[in-house]
Amino acid sequence: MNLEIIHVGLLGTNCYVTWDDDKNCVVVDCGGDANIVADYIKKNSLHPTHLLLTHGHGDHMGGAADLKEIFPQIQIVLGEKDLEMIGDGEKSMSNQVAPYAKPFTPDVLAKEGDKIVSGSMEFLVLETPGHTYGGVTYLKGNEMYCGDTLFQGSMGRTDLYGGDDAAMFRSLKRLGSFQGYYKIFPGHGSATNLEDEKIANPFLKQAIKMPDTETLSR
Repeated sequence: MNLEIIHVGLLGTNCYVTWDDDKNCVVVDCGGDANIVADYIKKNSLHPTHLLLTHGHGDHMGGAADLKEIFPQIQIVLGEKDLEMIGDGEKSMSNQVAPYAKPFTPDVLAKEGDKIVSGSMEFLVLETPGHTYGGVTYLKGNEMYCGDTLFQGSMGRTDLYGGDDAAMFRSLKRLGSFQGYYKIFPGHGSATNLEDEKIANPFLKQAIKMPDTETLSR
């Protein structure tokens, strides 16, 4: 696995840079410090094809416009239900956490089941709302890039614009339904794995145990 984690923006958001053996490169959540991310890409002679955004908060997409200016060929991907947050400093919280954010136009509005291909890498789009309306998880092999849905020992906030407690538990239940070993790459904090989270994460454990009818009504 070729992967670099760069902490960006005012909140030190996890920005992931991953690439294949031919150096095709995908960036996940450039929430700021686009120049630092770009310097890493250039230093390692990578060829960036996509910027995947897990959701529409400024600490995750605040550097998107700047990265696009540096690499015009890069395709920006955002969950279609978070489109309204671009350029809205209150809904995206950019006024508080990413005052440097500039508006941009996504190249791809992602929805459930879409596949993003970069060289030999393929990312499957899973809609995982709860933190925002349009939050998505990108599944690459056994790697889950889940933004602010699932954290080590915790889950994303549901008290911000677009947050929904019932939707969050449905999304957690869905991620928890995967069997086997999956690496979890969250938007903040440490990377973890799904097996450990099923054992130790109280929110994920609660979601998994809930009947479908309860997660719908919660």
